[in-house]
Amino acid sequence: LLEGGGGVVWAGVVNMWWDREKAKKFQGPVRGKGASVRPKEVSGWISRARSGGPQPALVDTFSFAARWWKWWDLINPEWRVRKDGRLVREGEGSWDSVGQTGPNGMLNVLICLRWWYDALKGDEGAMGDWKEALADVEWALK
Repeated sequence: LLEGGGGVVWAGVVNMWWDREKAKKFQGPVRGKGASVRPKEVSGWISRARSGGPQPALVDTFSFAARWWKWWDLINPEWRVRKDGRLVREGEGSWDSVGQTGPNGMLNVLICLRWWYDALKGDEGAMGDWKEALADVEWALK
């Protein structure tokens, strides 16, 4: 996840996730929440046993981003405040729905962010939505 850049915030998010996985001994639920709406690319990756093989070709990053946000919204707790269709980084409550460890937890969220970043690489003008998504995941992991 750390190969190929992503910046300081990305590295911090990956390290927070890794520390959480280690603390939980890499155990997690068999099924993750929101499988029916997660980006289809995740299902393909899972069917390939989460191999480090070729990444999906994200031709339409706008569509991928919209699907990612829809999924991210669904797996976030209901207590999270939403404004204009987007999650707001405020509120308090349980993070059980998001903070899942294991192969069906945050790993799927992070691999999507990695693919999205790689598809945008070189186009700094298109990175705003990705940076917003990364900031939201960072807030959720804290």
